[in-house]
Amino acid sequence: MPTHHRQRRLAVKIALGLAGLGAASWVALACSDDPHLRTTAEQARGGGGACAAAPGELPSPTCDSSENQCVPRPGCVIDEARCGSKSTCLPIGDNKGKEVQDFRIRRLKIATPSTLAGELIQNTVVTLNIDLAEKSCGELGKGLFTWLMQVDRKNNTLVTGGAPPPTDAIGQGFCFARFDLGGTKVEPITTKISFEGDKFKSLEPQKVKIPIFLSQDVSSVILLPITDIRIEGVTISDDGNCIGRLNEVAFDEQCFDDSLCSKWQTSGSLGGYITLEEADQVKIRDLNNKSLCSFLAGEAENCARDGAGKILFKGDYCSTDKKPDGCADSVWLAATFAASAAKIFDGQGTVPGCSGVSTGTDAGTEAGTDAGADAADAADGG
Repeated sequence: MPTHHRQRRLAVKIALGLAGLGAASWVALACSDDPHLRTTAEQARGGGGACAAAPGELPSPTCDSSENQCVPRPGCVIDEARCGSKSTCLPIGDNKGKEVQDFRIRRLKIATPSTLAGELIQNTVVTLNIDLAEKSCGELGKGLFTWLMQVDRKNNTLVTGGAPPPTDAIGQGFCFARFDLGGTKVEPITTKISFEGDKFKSLEPQKVKIPIFLSQDVSSVILLPITDIRIEGVTISDDGNCIGRLNEVAFDEQCFDDSLCSKWQTSGSLGGYITLEEADQVKIRDLNNKSLCSFLAGEAENCARDGAGKILFKGDYCSTDKKPDGCADSVWLAATFAASAAKIFDGQGTVPGCSGVSTGTDAGTEAGTDAGADAADAADGG
């Protein structure tokens, strides 16, 4: 087995055991010659460039922090009849000619905070679980983390939110998660958007609670609460099927990809803040019930509280004046994304996680106890 495969698979096991959210792993012959992927100062000024975002800001929609060391390694066979065109973005749905266009995020590249943006977390936590368990589509993930976007081009609206793990991602598709979790409603949000050509941005910052699952069981859910989320610079392809595109050269012979060569060229950015109080309520099973607040802070003790019960750790954003620093009660999250057409169906009445019913959660205890081990085993090929 090539050294880089052994290292990556070891990283999968380490990350899922020590640093995961528990639910979430990551076209020319020479990527370095692709103007969309170069990370020069010139590209950073005009779009592209390395991914970065100051608190309250979004990264360039097409930024890329990879090393652009793209070497063709044939061997990964993609079933285009099943998975969509590999020369575009592997669309598993068809939006052509439709006023309402349905998308699933295929790659989420976190720019900030640094505790989430590192290669270990990005590749083996986030990407691993956004990617489907579909080697025929060049994806070796778990499909437990789904973020949907439904763009209504006639009424200029966007519906966006999470989805429970699908039973048939390609044939049936996905339904927006709708359920009550201990009095907290989990449902998609609807916001007005504006278009300039095929590029749009959201107009109404809102709070979205993205459900992330640790297993196929809906009760394994944890929530990622993002307030005042903004979505900008989103370019939809002429056929309506792609936001960004696939870079087939990034595959190795076993369908793995890594940070040396970006598998996805992104074409949209998003961002919002997470309050430390809310983050402290998100317990991460794979880290001995460590809270998301502690994870964002870097060390568990950094989210300890003073005598008045106030979290000691200082974030980089303030939820009251909506500015960097200030009250420092929040952390700014920003990322870029690529998405492709997918089927979105109404699961109300048929899918528990989409029916609006109440659900309990054992995500902090034993729900998906084997999720981390299963993900590592999947990366090892069994």
